[in-house]
Amino acid sequence: MVLAVKINMEIFQNVFIGFVDILGYTNLENKLESYGIEPSKAIITNMFTKLDTFIDGFRKKTNITWIRYSDGFVFYSQDGAINNLFEMVKTNCMLLALSLNASIPLRIAITQNTLNIDNAEIGTTISGRGWGVLSEMEKSLNWMGGFLYLPNYDGTHHETVLSLIKTTYLVIKQNHVPDVKFNPPFKQDLKFSTKNSWFLNWQKCFHQDKPRVDSDIKNWWSQFPPHNTNNVSEEVKEKQKNSIEFADYCRELHQASKLLYFSEIDKNIDIGIIDGTCI
Repeated sequence: MVLAVKINMEIFQNVFIGFVDILGYTNLENKLESYGIEPSKAIITNMFTKLDTFIDGFRKKTNITWIRYSDGFVFYSQDGAINNLFEMVKTNCMLLALSLNASIPLRIAITQNTLNIDNAEIGTTISGRGWGVLSEMEKSLNWMGGFLYLPNYDGTHHETVLSLIKTTYLVIKQNHVPDVKFNPPFKQDLKFSTKNSWFLNWQKCFHQDKPRVDSDIKNWWSQFPPHNTNNVSEEVKEKQKNSIEFADYCRELHQASKLLYFSEIDKNIDIGIIDGTCI
């Protein structure tokens, strides 16, 4: 007997798309195995409930569509309008900050490409050229944060991109400020052009001092027994180290922007804190 499967494929051409993954999720699963099925399920459910709460708030404020998929989330715009990218970047900077505050470190990949979504009766399947690019980007992020790659950006258009860079929601691999540099420790050579690549500045939204940031990063999963950071795997320790270095870079870049702002050179620079928030 052949089962008939109803397929309802949606094709989104050249839209902004992204993927959210929990950094260290596999390590967490391995750690929870010894606690039994029910306790493990309760901890995982609680973690995703927190993420769902954050994302539900974004659904009400933006035109971005979010789908729970596998052990993360997929999000996309309905069209390729550039204002969608503005919403997407600022929203995900906030998501990274909120999640770190909840001891859930994330990594996020964003690009502009084609995405296919098959809502079959047996479950949702996601494919398309954009999905392949996202997967390559996300699995190479060896630190907490987000990576934006725009294949068609030529460095001269997209006022929104320039605005996001100017306000430091997006940061580049390195800049011209002396001694303020970040060289992303990718797991593999992505071969993506630097001029088409940026990183999401979650520190802009978190805006906590270094001791608080370092402590939160080092204590990933400390809410789970046995509360012993010495048991953290070397792989996770490397991610923690890289995340702290990225936070340091963004903090120094923010300070450099403030110095420039108060120097009368360019009063139009937005240093990003309005009534204590960034959205």
